[in-house]
Amino acid sequence: MIGVATSPAYRDVASEFFELFKTAWESYRSGEEYDAVICCGVNPPDVRANLVIVYSADELNFDHQHQLHVRRQNSGDAASYRGWFLPVYTGLASIENGHDPIQAKTRFSLAREVGVGRQFFVRVGYDLFSEVRHLLCTGQPVQFANVPSIEIHISILRDLLVEYQIAFDEVPPAPVGYNFIVCLTHDVDHFAIRNHKWDHTILGFLYRASLGSLVELLQGRKSPRQVARNWLAVLSLPLVYLGIVPDFWSKLERYLELDAASTFFIIPKKGEAGLTPTGECHSRRAARYDVSQLQKSIDEILARRGEVAVHGIDAWRDTREAKKEREQIQALTKSSEVGVRMHWLFFDSESARKLDEAGFFYDSTFGYNETVGYRAGTTQAFRPFGTKCLLELPLHIMDTALFYPSHLHLSPEQATIRVDAMVNDMRQFGGVLMVNWHDRSIAPERLWDDFYTRLVEKLEAAGAWFCTANQAAAWFRRRRQVTFETSKTEMVTAPSHCKHDLPGLRIRSYPSASGSRISASKLGSAGSSHVLPKDAGEVATVI
Repeated sequence: MIGVATSPAYRDVASEFFELFKTAWESYRSGEEYDAVICCGVNPPDVRANLVIVYSADELNFDHQHQLHVRRQNSGDAASYRGWFLPVYTGLASIENGHDPIQAKTRFSLAREVGVGRQFFVRVGYDLFSEVRHLLCTGQPVQFANVPSIEIHISILRDLLVEYQIAFDEVPPAPVGYNFIVCLTHDVDHFAIRNHKWDHTILGFLYRASLGSLVELLQGRKSPRQVARNWLAVLSLPLVYLGIVPDFWSKLERYLELDAASTFFIIPKKGEAGLTPTGECHSRRAARYDVSQLQKSIDEILARRGEVAVHGIDAWRDTREAKKEREQIQALTKSSEVGVRMHWLFFDSESARKLDEAGFFYDSTFGYNETVGYRAGTTQAFRPFGTKCLLELPLHIMDTALFYPSHLHLSPEQATIRVDAMVNDMRQFGGVLMVNWHDRSIAPERLWDDFYTRLVEKLEAAGAWFCTANQAAAWFRRRRQVTFETSKTEMVTAPSHCKHDLPGLRIRSYPSASGSRISASKLGSAGSSHVLPKDAGEVATVI
C-alpha cells in the first residue's frame, strides 16, 4: 500500500491522480506501515516505509537535515526523462548536495537519493499534485501541446516504485484486447449546404472550392482529382438547391460506413448564436439547420449503435440553458446519458460544474482550436474538480486545427507525422484518443476524406477499440469503480454486471525483489464479481 502525505488543499488532486494512475493508496496515517510513502509539498513525517518520495520545488526542513541544496529554476523551465521533454508549470528546482551531487540510484536526473538506515528517500524537485491541478484546471499552452505531461509524471512515479522494488498492482487505462480507445466524433455545424443562401458560408465555399482549390493545387495541398471534385460541386450547386441532385454536405451516413460507433454532436438551437466569453453575439456561430431536419439521420445513427450528443451553444455558461439543451437532444435519442461538446470549444473555470449540475454524462470540450495535442496533459478521461458525476474526455485531434490556414495549416504529409506521434503515445500510455472530424470535412471544398480514411485504418492497425464517447466514458467509470483493499489472499475481483457492452479491465502486477508480494491486494467494487487467481509479476485479466 502507498501512503500519501500532502496538505488538505491537495487531497482532491491526489484522489484524481490515483484514478489516472490506478493503484492502491490511502491518505497517510501516523503509525501505519507502508510499502512506500509519497510526500507532496510537506516534510516527510516519521514514517515506516521502505521508500519515501518527497516532491517539492521549495526548500523543506528535510533538505536542511540532509544537506541538500534546493535551487529554484526559472519560470517555465522543463525537465527531461527517458528522452521525454517535461514542462513544469508550478515550480522546478534542482536538488544538489553541497560539494558533490548525491549519487542517485534512480535512472533519471529529476531526483536525488538519500539513504537513512534501511530506508531510501528520493527527493524530486517539483510538486506533483500542484502540477496535476494546473494541468487539469488550466491546461498546457500551445507550445507544449504535444507533451502528455501527466502520463510522464505517472511513468516517473511507476518507474521509481519498480526500481526500488515496491510491489503493487495497477489497472492500466487500456481495455482487455486493445492498446487504447478511439472515439471518432463529428461536430455537425452545417449538415446541408442548401441551408445556406448567400451568407458568409456559401461565399467562403465558392471561393475555396474554385480559386482556392487552384492555389492549394499549386501548393501541393490538393490533387488534380480533388480540384476536379470541387469544381464539379460548384457547378452542381444550382441542382442541389433545386433538389435534383443529393446535397454533397450531407455526409453523416458516410461516417457511419467508416465507423458505426461514431458520435455526432448536434446543435439543439436553430438561429441562436449564444454569447461569447466576452459577452458578444456572433451571428456566424448560429446553426442554420433545425434538429427536426436531421431526424432521418439521427434514426440511422441510433439504429447502427452510434451516438447523438449535444453541440452546446449556451450550456457552457448557464446551468438552466445547459439543461434545456440536454433535454432537447434527450427527447430525440431517449437516452438517459447525454454528452456534450461546446460549439467553438467555449469553456471557462465554472463550465464543468454547470454541465455536471445540468445532468450531462460527459463533456469533450477541453482541447485546442488552434492545434492538436494534450491540453490537459493526459490521454485519459478525468473528473473535473468540483463535479460529482461528469467526466471530461479531452479533445485531442481536430481536422480544422490540422489544416486551416489560420491554425497549423499542415500538408497531409506533415499532418501524418503529427498524428503518428500521438498514436505512438496512445500505444505506449493507453487512454482514449478523441478525434473530431466536422460533418462537412469529407465533402467539397475541404475534401479531407482521404486523410480521415487513412487515419481510421492506422488506428485499427494500432490495436484501438473504436467506441462512442458514451461508451468510453462508461468504461472509464467502470475503471474508477475499482477499489483496492488489503487482503491476505492473492485474488482479484471485479464487477460482473455492466449496463454497457464493454471490454474488460486488466491488472498489471509488479512483484517485489524476491518475486513475492510485499502486501497482497484485492481489487474490487460493489456488486457481484468474478474472481480470478493472480500470479506475481503477471498481468491478470478481469472480465
